[in-house]
Amino acid sequence: MNPLANIKIFNGTHTARLDEKKRLTIPAPMRFEGEGASAYMALFHPALGAIMVMPPQMVAKIYAAAEQLTLSDPDKMDALGMIGELSQMVSCDKAGRVILNDDLLARAGIERDAVIRGSVTYFRIQSPNPPAPDRESEDARRLLGALAALGL
Repeated sequence: MNPLANIKIFNGTHTARLDEKKRLTIPAPMRFEGEGASAYMALFHPALGAIMVMPPQMVAKIYAAAEQLTLSDPDKMDALGMIGELSQMVSCDKAGRVILNDDLLARAGIERDAVIRGSVTYFRIQSPNPPAPDRESEDARRLLGALAALGL
């Protein structure tokens, strides 16, 4: 029995283009199973200069970390709020397209063309000329701190 039989691996690099309705076609090897189910999370990550699209397993880890929060831990609550602010849930339509909100597209510098890059456990959507990776700004440090505070 193949231990990878039920594991989705995201690899390769693909070019894509937003259509007039701001839909982006996801390449067939990276398409989500369970069309119509919003189980994938798209999160702008400033340290990568890209939108991370995380599958249900990674979303479940975020959710499990969130369930451990207490109201007496404002740093972790702020961390969770920041992740919520910089993300959206996405699903593929029957043609394999996703709709990304204007905020995510603007943060990633995507106007029309995009590059989709596999990153093994998730994939990235970025501009052909992405913003420089940002690990130093207050927003970037807050997000990196947020992910660390949640053990992600």
